[in-house]
Amino acid sequence: MSNKAISPEGRVAFVSGANRGIGRAIVVELLEKGAKKVYTGARNLASLDSLKQKYGDRIIPILLDVTDKASISKAAESAGDVEILVNNAGVFAMGGFFSEGTFSALETNLNVNVWGLVNLTNALAKSLRAKPSSAIINVSSVAGLGNMPMAATYSASKAAVHSITQGMRAELAAENVLVIGVYPGPIDTDMTKEVEMDKDSPENVARDIIQAMIDGTEDVFPDVMSKQVGVGYFQDPKAVEKQFAQFL
Repeated sequence: MSNKAISPEGRVAFVSGANRGIGRAIVVELLEKGAKKVYTGARNLASLDSLKQKYGDRIIPILLDVTDKASISKAAESAGDVEILVNNAGVFAMGGFFSEGTFSALETNLNVNVWGLVNLTNALAKSLRAKPSSAIINVSSVAGLGNMPMAATYSASKAAVHSITQGMRAELAAENVLVIGVYPGPIDTDMTKEVEMDKDSPENVARDIIQAMIDGTEDVFPDVMSKQVGVGYFQDPKAVEKQFAQFL
């Protein structure tokens, strides 16, 4: 728990990967909880049309490719008033470390899930740190706490996000910036449609994330599976490793 609790009421937010899944649900939850406006980053602006139609000028569509530094810089220039950054954009490239597509999958996962997050956060850091209070929310995964061999390179990228979140929190400890790590389990989105597991809804995840920000909670386990994993991880990380090793 942190003493840096932040309400979305009247705030300006920026959500990457905002056009579907968890990102879209977070946008809606922020607006329904009173956010003044949300910059919605996506590679396809047309995919944001329905959000724009519903919420009008409170939605600011932003063309964003987190693997493109020029795209990030241009997006950041348009969002100097941002107070809440949600690093949600991500990919789920399958494959283990000894599979045929290891290096391609690792490169894809790192480029989006890691470098995209770091570059976007740094591009908006000056704006965020200049505000009386602000928040950075990084969407990692339970797979970042224990490697799942069926998606080993993805797990590695999300483990990096976990460590990056801790590093950002440490560097900003003396400032009024709340840094939150989010560790979802399997969620019912396009990204996980090939994964045969029980899945929670993006809406439930979004509600938990925004409530965590309101409460000042730094580590968020926003669904049924992740809540169980979270308890196990803090008690016995090795047991989580062994449990996840069975997902081949």
